[in-house]
Amino acid sequence: MIDSPIRVSDTQTQQDQTQQDQTQAPNLKAAVVDQQRSRLIEAMKSQYQLDQQVKFLHLQAEADSLLQQLQSIKQQRQALATPSSVR
Repeated sequence: MIDSPIRVSDTQTQQDQTQQDQTQAPNLKAAVVDQQRSRLIEAMKSQYQLDQQVKFLHLQAEADSLLQQLQSIKQQRQALATPSSVR
């Protein structure tokens, strides 16, 4: 049975929406993380000495970098697992 153009269009619209949601999700998460980080830094200022703050910020930056690497690897694996529509 051949799909009608409406069904193909509906499927494409759903795929487009899914891709858009996946694109917006990291941006929203990043905004939340930035807000939480700002609050944490403000709280730290009154609790920790400068050297401790610097150490914490370096560790936090390293953790963020590792998280980005993991997310990149995950996306690469998903791309490899998803059959290409070009073939």
